[in-house]
Amino acid sequence: MRRDLGAAVANRIARGIVAAPHREGGQAQYVPAPVADTGDTTLADTRAWALEHLGEPLTVPQPARHAGMSERSFVRRFVAETGTTPLRWLVGARLGPAREPLESTDHSIDLVARDSGLGSAANLRLHFRRALDTTPTAYRRAFSRHVAHAQT
Repeated sequence: MRRDLGAAVANRIARGIVAAPHREGGQAQYVPAPVADTGDTTLADTRAWALEHLGEPLTVPQPARHAGMSERSFVRRFVAETGTTPLRWLVGARLGPAREPLESTDHSIDLVARDSGLGSAANLRLHFRRALDTTPTAYRRAFSRHVAHAQT
């Protein structure tokens, strides 16, 4: 598929069936959108606001203030609505914008980390390892749309 139709098409199809288009082995499966909206919930607007501010340093006080809640109530409600903590959700939301440039550009890991809101290459590597069981470099090799990175 990759050789005939290209890496972008192979990536889309592979994600549709939750499989990498080329795997070196041992990596976690990749899901395209880890930050799905659950509909009309009390914090949907705040999650949307947070997605618009991923490049900024966000801690619990800012989204709690946006939601008009105390920090403790915000965390409790957030976990009830999403099944995860605000920090874990935020990291997952930032991994999406980190994955796209790894697939489609030659930007440095430092630049990708900064632009995605994860701050540093070390943070990007840490969260990639935890969430996807791979490194940004290995992910780039597996999903790159550039011929120079593509493996056949």
